[in-house]
Amino acid sequence: MALFGVGWAVSFDLGVRLYGAEIVSVFGLMLVQWKRLPAQYPMLKKIISAYALWVLAIGLSDLVNGTALFDSARHMATPIIGTALLVFVVAAFSRKPTAILTFLAATAIAKALFGDAAYGETFSDQALTWTNINADTNIFKVRLAPSLTPALLILACWAGSRSLLRGSLVLFIASIGYFAMDARSHGLIFFFSATSLVFIHIGFKPRVNQIIVAGLLGSCVGYVSYIGYVEYTLAYNPNGHNGKQLLRLENPYNPLELLLTGRLEWLVWPIAFAERPLFGWGSWAEDPDGRFTFLKLALLNTGTSAINAVDAKVNYIPVHSLIGAAFVWSGLLGLFAIVWFLRVVLAMGRRLLLAKSYLLPAAIFLFYMLIWHFLFSPPQHVRLSFPVALGSLIVLTSQIVDQRRIRG
Repeated sequence: MALFGVGWAVSFDLGVRLYGAEIVSVFGLMLVQWKRLPAQYPMLKKIISAYALWVLAIGLSDLVNGTALFDSARHMATPIIGTALLVFVVAAFSRKPTAILTFLAATAIAKALFGDAAYGETFSDQALTWTNINADTNIFKVRLAPSLTPALLILACWAGSRSLLRGSLVLFIASIGYFAMDARSHGLIFFFSATSLVFIHIGFKPRVNQIIVAGLLGSCVGYVSYIGYVEYTLAYNPNGHNGKQLLRLENPYNPLELLLTGRLEWLVWPIAFAERPLFGWGSWAEDPDGRFTFLKLALLNTGTSAINAVDAKVNYIPVHSLIGAAFVWSGLLGLFAIVWFLRVVLAMGRRLLLAKSYLLPAAIFLFYMLIWHFLFSPPQHVRLSFPVALGSLIVLTSQIVDQRRIRG
């Protein structure tokens, strides 16, 4: 897993981007016994089935819409490569669950030295100084966060091995630091992860009454924390990306307004899906007359110069989320496949609350990261971040099922 972790810092441009980790997984599958894994891990089998249905949905939609073969092939490659990577990760983690830590350590070191291949050369010409980071916090997100995040997860697992409260404290501190650096999505995931560890420590069980109480308490704590974030950002970093975004809001203390402003695609793609629900618009759905792109720009209150530029280039229907892409690009069958996938992930998340492992801080973080990318990130994350997250969930939650069977 060390080579697999290092491989995410290396990429090759072959018309499409190929990562070193994907090459490692191909050779790895030749060396490990993986054919019995779907039978050994029912959740793995369900995810592979959902991915297979997704590939079928892509092919059917592209056939109906007359999508270019290359566009169709690179879309299909996402779940196919994602499946191969997932099987490799499960094979490695099933032999030794602590390989998760090996992966995180290798990833942290490689990305600290070589950067994150997913970002290419972005900000590579910028010196990594506090002055530059303070001037543009995107440097932190691109240059530091990819290596810092796995290192913090290792630290949280080490602290959590003594007490889950110590592990949650590490994640809470990380959350505060990431919010201060305008890395809002990771800050939120760290916050949810830390809160979940606290609930697990006090004996939370996934029952209706406890879920309601935990939801209310979590919402109160979360909103108070959000108010603190808004106050800090407007007072100390109003010229940063997030500060400017907050100043544009009618009510910056409304988190839903902020979420929709940052993810306006959620107001656009349902309209596109409603127009072609049966087979969708095909892979990399183009916006032929630019009206969906225009709608997004209008919602952003973008200037007329940007709106007039819509007709000057090829536009794609704004989705920027896995669920949105599945709905809009692949229609009802894609919808069914991706909802099936989400149902499996949520079932593993529910079981994770019962896990007894010092790897829990990392696993919970990866679970929330999965949900975030499912809702707000493009489909490429099925290759980039899903395999390790899903692999850790599959292996750790299978141990809970096995323990229940033994007790029964």
